Amino acid sequence: MVLDWLHDLSLLALYPATIILIAGAAELGNRIGLRFRGTENGGSDISTLSGAALGLLALLLAFSFSIALSRYETRRTMVLEEANAIGSTANFALMLPQAAQAPILGLLRDYTAVRIGLGVPFDPPKQDRDIARSLELQTLLWQQAAAVTAAAPQSLPAYRFVASLNEMNNIHERRLTALRYHVPSAVMFMLIGVAMVAMGFTGYQAGVAGTRRPQATLIMSLTVAVVIMLVVDLDRPARGLIEVPVAPLIDAAQGMAK
Repeated sequence: MVLDWLHDLSLLALYPATIILIAGAAELGNRIGLRFRGTENGGSDISTLSGAALGLLALLLAFSFSIALSRYETRRTMVLEEANAIGSTANFALMLPQAAQAPILGLLRDYTAVRIGLGVPFDPPKQDRDIARSLELQTLLWQQAAAVTAAAPQSLPAYRFVASLNEMNNIHERRLTALRYHVPSAVMFMLIGVAMVAMGFTGYQAGVAGTRRPQATLIMSLTVAVVIMLVVDLDRPARGLIEVPVAPLIDAAQGMAK
């Protein structure tokens, strides 16, 4: 989409820009309010508009934070489910004939290593390579599963191994979907825009009242920008301060039989 470039923008650039826009809107509103001081009838209308804008901003921030946090929890859950699926597949592999165990476990170790680094650090070409390598390893694992099943069609261990491998493949796509989808950039633009309007009205109200407190305005602008950037950071699992932990996958790799 046209606005998706915002998702690729670094937080080191986005955070200062957001502060400047919000603080600038507050300062502009204050200067306009000072110019029209004395022409407003008590400023009650402006006070109402300012309160309404701040309430709308709070509502949008709450919804956006809830969505971003939900997506973060989904990504974390997908990592745990994938680690469990890989561990179960490795355990069922130990029940297969001795000759099939070593190649299958070797492929599972390679697969786990790829999944640990999936999408980290943020590099779209690397992520594409990781996905391609994951699919390649899945194909090799299915070839091994087909050979084992052909050798013993009625084998219960083989049946359980195939079922676990199928679940592992299904989680692969669900985890990719969770990584790819994020809060739309249009929502982030709207958040920043509403924040600018709310702070602009707040500054205008202060100007009409004949007050000017740049320190308080800057602190409020910083606070609003921090909350907006928290939503952005939660929605970027491969970069920023908040990352999805892959400890379950590391544990699964370490617990795999040699």
